[in-house]
Amino acid sequence: MSMTVQPRRLRPAPEPLGNFIRPGYNDHTVLAQALAEGRSVASGIVLNPLHAERQYPLVKEANAAGVETILDSKSLELSSLGGYVMSGVPDLPWAGGDMHTPRLLQGRGAAEMIQPLAETVAEGEFSAVLAPTHFIDTATSAWWGIDADLTTRLRILLDQLEMNRTLLYYPLMLRAQMLLDDDFLTQTIRYLRALPIDGVWLRLHPFGTTNSGPLVLKRYLAICRHLHELGIPLVAEHSGSIGVALLAFGAVGGVESGVTFTDTVNLDGLLRAPRPGSTPFARAPRVYLQQLGAFVEPQVAESLFAKRGMRAANGCLDNSCCPRGVADMIAHPREHFLRQRMREVAQLTSMPSALRPGNYMENFLRPATDRASRAADLEPSLAPIRRRLDSWRGTLGADLEQHSTFTISEPAAGRRLSRTA
Repeated sequence: MSMTVQPRRLRPAPEPLGNFIRPGYNDHTVLAQALAEGRSVASGIVLNPLHAERQYPLVKEANAAGVETILDSKSLELSSLGGYVMSGVPDLPWAGGDMHTPRLLQGRGAAEMIQPLAETVAEGEFSAVLAPTHFIDTATSAWWGIDADLTTRLRILLDQLEMNRTLLYYPLMLRAQMLLDDDFLTQTIRYLRALPIDGVWLRLHPFGTTNSGPLVLKRYLAICRHLHELGIPLVAEHSGSIGVALLAFGAVGGVESGVTFTDTVNLDGLLRAPRPGSTPFARAPRVYLQQLGAFVEPQVAESLFAKRGMRAANGCLDNSCCPRGVADMIAHPREHFLRQRMREVAQLTSMPSALRPGNYMENFLRPATDRASRAADLEPSLAPIRRRLDSWRGTLGADLEQHSTFTISEPAAGRRLSRTA
């Protein structure tokens, strides 16, 4: 007797969470090498127009590999005292002749800015662009109306240039505490809902791995859950390792950070005039201790791994990442970080959203706090990392107890909205 075999239904693969990388001045070589070797580096790369000659060659290879290429419009730098004096900012094709103000970007000024920006996106074949938005300091800021106009103009012009599949992301830049006001939050949601955007990138000041205390983290979670009403992905800009926790708890659908740097939002340096005689300098890339979700300076990593048991407890044991263990972590910190952040986001993507918070707590945060306690006993400079992880554990543990269910951000990668399909 023959038996009929019923076909097995396969579960649809979950939509991927977003892992966006913002390369610094010297990071393009690492990304180019990874792309040339066919290795994943991120779901998206945010390109800096100030480094066009170095970074724009990545666009073609990244697009071919299915990696989003996102042009940063540098609108905050163009409109701030500390940003406008940065090398190259006044020379951007859409800069015009003066620092941007609401009055300058009205009417004809808006058209004169948006035209070269849209043409740069089209000519460079970027798959997405950060809308030219600005820092909001009051509920009645003139930037609200200006930014809505600029964003709408950019969408229309991109469509006219046959770039209708180019995604338009809206950076929401303001002080985080402003969104604690219910009326202001409602106004913000109403405003964003009317715009032709594909996602909101949260650049809330101040926030990030090193300044996400218990109250700040709790408020950030609450803000995101209100913003879920928009029905489009949220991305936590400059969020670093705390961004991975926000992904796990469904607050955001994507995270963005630099390569071992840019893991904290602090806009003070851009919003105020620079100090006389101050000059930027390039620091050596930091070493990512993935078991602790923390970055340390190379000399701190060397000191830590010289302690008994620390190589096994906190070193990279992934042969596909660091074949020589801690030696490769220190010698190739950029490559190590990119691979580990990809792994972290991929692991969360692979599981149902309802299981992510518990998995994050049990399989990362609880072990990390234990490891950090022992590591800080041997290397006292790690004490702030231990205190930070303890704080996250308490805050997120309480959130999980208080919310048996909560809303989830739309995933921020691998998705095209029906409007741009």
